[in-house]
Amino acid sequence: MKNKIVIIIIIIVAAVMATAVGFYFTQKNKSSANPVGNTTPAGQFETNDQTNSEQPQNKLITDDFEIILPEGWRQTAPAIGSSAMAVNADEQLNDPAAQKINFKSYFAISYDVLQGKSLSEYLQGVKGQLQQTISDVVFSQEHETTINGKATRALEASFAQQGVNFKILMVAVKGAGDDVWIISFNTLQSSWAQYQETFSNIANSFSLKLKN
Repeated sequence: MKNKIVIIIIIIVAAVMATAVGFYFTQKNKSSANPVGNTTPAGQFETNDQTNSEQPQNKLITDDFEIILPEGWRQTAPAIGSSAMAVNADEQLNDPAAQKINFKSYFAISYDVLQGKSLSEYLQGVKGQLQQTISDVVFSQEHETTINGKATRALEASFAQQGVNFKILMVAVKGAGDDVWIISFNTLQSSWAQYQETFSNIANSFSLKLKN
């Protein structure tokens, strides 16, 4: 298994990446996004495979997949090793440490190979690498589901970096072969309840394109 998933999490949270993204979108002076209610339990997805009808149809589209962006979210240049990335450009955070690095909640999508492993085995490897890299990482709410007919496994984790308490949701979606697509969501622990439904809706909108 490759190390790119762990690297993506560390790089995007790092000050250089967070500051660059935060500074760019701060200069846009956009209005604040509408708050999202907390109606979906942590890490849980809707049982059907249909995109939430209330989700604004602003799509992030690549040659391999498409995914719906909620209002206020903007696509930005992906980090090294990832295929796509989007941030909540309108987000206003009160956490001083998060403000210092201009952090904004984001998600990144990356591709990897399973090398014959199941999704559960794959995520076990990711968890092991994260534990080696971030000693205080805590995992929770791992479960299986499906997204648009694709086998999926979701995992939550929390950790602290640069004085900021982060919470992440990793969603592993099985590809057509021995491959996997990882959607990594990151926000502050203090903002987690606000983002549960948003992250669930984004993940459920992920759709792989058919290849000839």
